[in-house]
Amino acid sequence: MNTEAVIVCGHRPGPRAHIARRLAVERGCVVSHALRTDAAHDFSSDALHVVRHGRPERLVAEIPAEASLLETLGSFLDDDDTTVREVVCVVDAARFFDDLLDDEYYTVPGTRPRRYVARALRMVQQIELASALIVTGWEDVPTRDLAVLLALLSHLAPAAQIGLTRAERVGPQSRFDDHVHQPGWVHVLNDEHDPFMRDLRVQTFRYQQLRPFHPDRLHRVLDEQIGSGAFGAVLRSAGMCRIATRPGLSGSWEHVGQMISLDPLDPLALDGHDEEPLALGQDIAFTGIDMDAVALSRALDAAALTDEELLAGPAAWLTYADPFPSWESAVH
Repeated sequence: MNTEAVIVCGHRPGPRAHIARRLAVERGCVVSHALRTDAAHDFSSDALHVVRHGRPERLVAEIPAEASLLETLGSFLDDDDTTVREVVCVVDAARFFDDLLDDEYYTVPGTRPRRYVARALRMVQQIELASALIVTGWEDVPTRDLAVLLALLSHLAPAAQIGLTRAERVGPQSRFDDHVHQPGWVHVLNDEHDPFMRDLRVQTFRYQQLRPFHPDRLHRVLDEQIGSGAFGAVLRSAGMCRIATRPGLSGSWEHVGQMISLDPLDPLALDGHDEEPLALGQDIAFTGIDMDAVALSRALDAAALTDEELLAGPAAWLTYADPFPSWESAVH
């Protein structure tokens, strides 16, 4: 018998566990709670143990905030005994923006030497891959602020169903499809970003530039302008980039709140994308509130190589000051 799994994730353990219990009752499921949080633990193993030995028809699998939802999904999708029916992410409306700007890090389980991942990045990645977003703690949030939050969630996860918790029902049901439920930034790079919920203050745009970035100028834009709010609240950006001092290599651009990471691009991230436009330049999706997309684009253009620098070639590029961590030791 194949087990249908509902994966429940979310940044706050209290609301997440509460929703997992309610979903288990509502769907008639066995529930596997996120009890262990030691760094070496595979968070999906307990739930899959229940599947293999208990053979439940339906299972609610709660995973902790520090778990990689992408890796958890991989474990479930690779298991012949389970089908992922829903991926539900629980969002605490009252504390969402505080969590988004959190600058703390988790230790990535099972890594030697130790690697770290930003708490805010884990939260956003869980939102981006969900088939349904259940918003809790919304009752005391001003209506205008709630509208902005819901629009932002829709921009981050445009294919997800979004619902508010109510006494009579937990939230929406939305069957998970790994080809459909992809991050908003992937939708942007595929020219298919169409969020259902919108607000005039919330914006997503695609930045493209064929020239590589000058690392020192890019660092100043990130630190002195984007980080200071010069272009509004730039809350999430992701995509692919090129830095002049690292010729021949494409980079993965990951930014959430106060955290930015530029790492060597995982070749798997190119699935579904045409690699040719990355020969020199940038393809990045930006999402934020009250953003000045024109001014941000101009600042990024100014950080790209000038005509003279471009003509100087890779040998000259290697002499440029590069304040970013080397890709062998970059924080993830």
